Amino acid sequence: MVSALLVAGLPLAGYFLAEAWLYRSLKTLVTTTAEMILGRMDNAVDRATLSLKEAQGLRIENCDAGERETLRVLVFESPVLKEIAVIGPDGRIRCNNIGSLVQITAASTPFATRDPNLSLAIALTRGPHGRALRLTLASPSGVMTGGIIAVGLFVPYTEVQTSDLGLGVDIELVPGGRLVSVHGPGGVAGTPDVKATVQSSVYPVRVEVAASSGSWRQQKGWVVGAAVGGGLGFGIGLAGLVLFGWRERGPVADMYRALRNGEFIPHYQPLIDLDTGRILGCEVLVRWRKPDGRLIPPGAFIGEAERSGFIFPLTLALMRQAAEELGPTYAGRPDLKCGFNLCAAHFRDERIVGDVVSIFSHSDVKLSQVLLEVTERDPLPDMDAARAIIARFQEMGVRVALDDVGTGHGGMSYLLKLRVDVMKIDKLFIDALGAERQSTAIVDSLIDLAAHLNMEVIAEGVETFEQVEALRRRGVRSAQGYVFAPPLPGSSYCQLVQAMEPATVQREPLRKSLRG
Repeated sequence: MVSALLVAGLPLAGYFLAEAWLYRSLKTLVTTTAEMILGRMDNAVDRATLSLKEAQGLRIENCDAGERETLRVLVFESPVLKEIAVIGPDGRIRCNNIGSLVQITAASTPFATRDPNLSLAIALTRGPHGRALRLTLASPSGVMTGGIIAVGLFVPYTEVQTSDLGLGVDIELVPGGRLVSVHGPGGVAGTPDVKATVQSSVYPVRVEVAASSGSWRQQKGWVVGAAVGGGLGFGIGLAGLVLFGWRERGPVADMYRALRNGEFIPHYQPLIDLDTGRILGCEVLVRWRKPDGRLIPPGAFIGEAERSGFIFPLTLALMRQAAEELGPTYAGRPDLKCGFNLCAAHFRDERIVGDVVSIFSHSDVKLSQVLLEVTERDPLPDMDAARAIIARFQEMGVRVALDDVGTGHGGMSYLLKLRVDVMKIDKLFIDALGAERQSTAIVDSLIDLAAHLNMEVIAEGVETFEQVEALRRRGVRSAQGYVFAPPLPGSSYCQLVQAMEPATVQREPLRKSLRG
């Protein structure tokens, strides 16, 4: 009797497990797609709003050639905006970066946001998608600043048209403003769609993604047959693979396997004192060393690491490796610094503080030798929380730098609000130093601002002796780049330090602002 129940029951269990997986996996697909689209939209509106506020602060009135060029520079520097325009109280465009004052045709009334001065609307365009997202930022004078974001920036049109799942994406400005409605091929008539709806907590935006359960079953239905026909051992085994095997595939799983195998290794780029030529420390940069010996640069995987959350264990692994590798060399050279990059997600809560303390409080690399670099690539989720975390680090003796200054999301607001210790000027501006008037002016302004804010300045990506001399003339004392040394393996960097910096019990700092 028991044997009969097992024979009959286990294949049935396999059937129900497979059916559950079919629904769950399709639901996960549409939910992940909806969240991805909403995340792209929120990020695009955040970045566009900052650019509009910057344009509004310029008080453009005459729309002469110089003011139009200023708007063109803002659009060029913005990763999301296609147009910035000054709009009169009558709603008509007075000036824009294009020069041709084509009036935007509205397809909806404005939708309010949490910011009383910011509204979203739908605009008709001549592009392939027919519509765009329009932002309008009001001012007390009645003059408004507007911007256009192409919907192709956040809608995966190619994926929709090639999925063969009857994939559909609908984006609505709440309530009732249909911005995007696109549906791909592959739906099966008579079968229900599996849908996922997500709504922004910041903007009046709702995203719905749907896919055909019939098409999904046609592609994945073999799972049900295999689970039923497999019987006792094979059915249970396949159900387990169906439910959990997906976790072991894909680029993120590859990165986790590589981390377990020790394939992610730190390289160290020396930081040089431009006055004395001595080594001030280093920045830790990750490399992925494949089993065949190939070194993969961070640009090939850091973006996916940040999106997936893999950046958290990766950062901690690099800190542990650096603490162990540099410890014997740094123990006798207390003035040397070691810089680590953190992304915006690290500042969501204070876990990173505990992690840093646990790694370095018992290491030969002391907390006072740690420099944490906050990147501007993505917006900080909570400015007040980020400031509190930075203050905790500074109380412990850890120094904090703002990386990629001038190229990312925060701009001047990060410098003023975060109260960091060090400003790192991006290679983009160093490359153009002395060659482009605007970039040179930006570098001069940043150096002057750092002096007034009592911040140390570090120049990144220095590659020529002409740049070194230009920086020295401007009072910049610290730099890194290939003109001095590329990122080095740990053994090479330690040998360089030991050759150039004799070990001491305690040494008067050459640069109090950087080494203090």
